[in-house]
Amino acid sequence: MLFRKYILAVLTLITSVMARTITTNTIDRGAISLGLGDTIIEDGVYWSIIDNLATAFAGNVDVGSGSGLYISGLNPLLSMSVTLLSGSLTNDGIISLNAVQSLLAPTYSLVGISFTNNGEMYLGADGSFGSPNIQITAPIWNNNGLLVFYQKTRSSASIELGTSGLDIKNNGQICFFNELYTQRTNIVGTGCITLDENSSIFLSNTLLNIDTNQVFYLADSASSIQVHAISFSKTYNVAGFGNGNKIGLDVTLVNLPPLLNGYTYDTKTGILTLRGGGVLSPMNFNIGLGYNPSLFKIVTDDNTGIIRIPAGAVTYSGPPPNSVPSVCQPCKKLPPAPGTSATEFTTTATSTNSDGFTCTEVDDIIVSTDKSNSWFTSTSTITAGCISNPTNTITST
Repeated sequence: MLFRKYILAVLTLITSVMARTITTNTIDRGAISLGLGDTIIEDGVYWSIIDNLATAFAGNVDVGSGSGLYISGLNPLLSMSVTLLSGSLTNDGIISLNAVQSLLAPTYSLVGISFTNNGEMYLGADGSFGSPNIQITAPIWNNNGLLVFYQKTRSSASIELGTSGLDIKNNGQICFFNELYTQRTNIVGTGCITLDENSSIFLSNTLLNIDTNQVFYLADSASSIQVHAISFSKTYNVAGFGNGNKIGLDVTLVNLPPLLNGYTYDTKTGILTLRGGGVLSPMNFNIGLGYNPSLFKIVTDDNTGIIRIPAGAVTYSGPPPNSVPSVCQPCKKLPPAPGTSATEFTTTATSTNSDGFTCTEVDDIIVSTDKSNSWFTSTSTITAGCISNPTNTITST
């Protein structure tokens, strides 16, 4: 019994030593090592990590309310990597993984045991060269806040959310900018998934279930939805269909009127139905009432990463006739991270020399990057000098 208590005490000590707790605003530039153990950012403070090649979390990551975890790559030749291999990720503040300024594709591989986002979380990349590897694939997956995936330029890379065949629960807002998201899980919850700035979603496994209260919002004219055609019908809620964006299948729509119509729109129910023909049952999309049937047209979805199916999609040339559902809140882009801009400030140091004089030195501090994008700190003295201390005079009567 005594030996077991000793072992437990040692393990507790090791865990506490390995854990890293951020209690004040902290900025780290260049290479750092996180070590093992949990990472805790207490309420109301931030930790900004800048130009660290590989940030690997080995335990739980807990970002408190009103706090922030910012991991940024400013060097254009730095391929940033952020990984979570074990433990859980819980965010009640802001998490921002930002490699937008780097030309090389980043890796964001957040696996672990569970993922819970109650705050705001941003994952950004450039997308011009290579394919970013972006995945949040914990088997327990919950989003109750804002989750944003952003690329400056769309690539063929696909976002992965959740563990294949299991559930992701979205009661918040998931936003995509210049991204492709490929669904491989059940999607449960009453949230909104927004496709903005030339983004697409491919519902690749429609044998899995998508909650009838989940909304897919096509926020711009270049966004699109493609659905894997299977042997029985399903219905998906879609908002914002219009102005040229697309809804389609991964097979050509069979359009041989009057015998077969590749699509139909029911003006009484607001259901758009697409038909792939053969043994495939039609797929239904609840786009809402008020559409003009004469403005629909069969087209091809040419968005990057989407399977190009000739005449496999439908577009609507008019504006969406319905307002955006209240569950679909406005999306945001990546926030600025503390310490990522050049900084200049002054410091004042006061001391007493050997003669008892008070000495004051005012220095100008500059924190910036050089031509090779390496961080440096320069210090120059503005003023320095010593004055004699005043003499206290005691008068007695």
